[in-house]
Amino acid sequence: MSLTSILLYATSVLAVFSGFSAFIGASKTDKKKMAWFFATTIMAAIWTVSIAMFLDLPITASESAPFWIMSIYISSAVMMVMLLGYAGWEYTVGKILTFLAVVALVITATVVVMNTRLLFDGFELTTQGNTVHLVNGVVYWLYAFYFALNSVLAWYFIWKRSRKTSSKKVRMGDRTLMVGLVITGALAMISDLVLPLFVRYDLIWIGPLALSITLVSFYYAILKYRIISISSRWLKLLSYAVLLVSGAVIYMLIFYLIFTALFKVPNPSASVLVLNFIMIVIVLLLMPVLNEVSASMRSLISVGQVDIAYVIKKLNRIATKNVDLRELAGFLADHLHFAYIGFVVNGRLYGSKPLSVSAEELVQIGKMKAASGNSVWQEPNKTTQKIMDELGLKAVAELRNAKGKAFGQLIVGKPLGKNSFERRDLVQLEMIINLVATVIDSEKHIRA
Repeated sequence: MSLTSILLYATSVLAVFSGFSAFIGASKTDKKKMAWFFATTIMAAIWTVSIAMFLDLPITASESAPFWIMSIYISSAVMMVMLLGYAGWEYTVGKILTFLAVVALVITATVVVMNTRLLFDGFELTTQGNTVHLVNGVVYWLYAFYFALNSVLAWYFIWKRSRKTSSKKVRMGDRTLMVGLVITGALAMISDLVLPLFVRYDLIWIGPLALSITLVSFYYAILKYRIISISSRWLKLLSYAVLLVSGAVIYMLIFYLIFTALFKVPNPSASVLVLNFIMIVIVLLLMPVLNEVSASMRSLISVGQVDIAYVIKKLNRIATKNVDLRELAGFLADHLHFAYIGFVVNGRLYGSKPLSVSAEELVQIGKMKAASGNSVWQEPNKTTQKIMDELGLKAVAELRNAKGKAFGQLIVGKPLGKNSFERRDLVQLEMIINLVATVIDSEKHIRA
């Protein structure tokens, strides 16, 4: 099996998964439209697989070749009807045109199936590549016109809907599909309609591959702009699998282009393909771990600034578990870049590192004046300020529960790489102190 066939099979599966996920996740109002999209992806997959099967046929498979040849052209024609239905079914003229397209397809397909020589008068199965001898006649040019007309009509209806909708998200998703269809249409016209008739047949795989990539890209846009709701766990896993395999396909396509350009070999050996596929699968499976490690290291290394997004993401994750206050203090000290952070809850101190503070000093810190207004920062008196200076502490903030009642304090040491607080340090801390307070449950989730 060639790399081209592997890419075709992979993208066909991705297209079907994308259509299925989009259909299942669609709202009731969008269900019909996404049903057309799902049908389009199914026919696109059949078109793609038919081409892959024909191109991979051995020289002894002459009996099955006509079936796959007819499958290529009938499935692509049905796919164009489904695409037109997806794009224009919400309009009356779109319904009429879709119905007329179905009638034309049924009549033409019946005639061609009864007499295949109207479409092709032979084929060749060789080790250098399989070829179909297409008939340069009325049927083929009707097929080309049908393909082109449906493409233009689908593009027009999608463009019309994108201009009509008030939803920016839907508009962005439609524009993604429009751009993809324009590129796919141009590639398909050249590689699937013109070249097979006049020059060469072996590049016919470019059109369906481009279309499958377009459909998957549209599905990615659906997810990115949240046009549909992916709520169930298995649907999220399916969506992740689609994006994961998409990455593998893109990698294999780039590898194929580089390999053929450097070594002038039509297809890499099976062992090279298997090795590359295994490696990219391993890398993609490890991607979440690598991203997490990379984000953590970046947050630790960047002493001059705080990666607020990473800290908040981590705090949200911690909130789903029982909280170890010492571990939480250590995490905040490391990633907010302070020499020390501690929590005073129920008269006990939970710090990022040991701090030589007596019970009396802790009581004095606990008696600090309450923060005024919306501020969380407390104001020390002379005695408390002296204690803080001796301990190397710079600020103390209240921890408040959902009702606004203080239940503890957050103690902050010296910011790393600086002698004193800057306004930015206080703003960044204030952004997360309330989140930290919600994470901490002073009665149920504290572990010494």
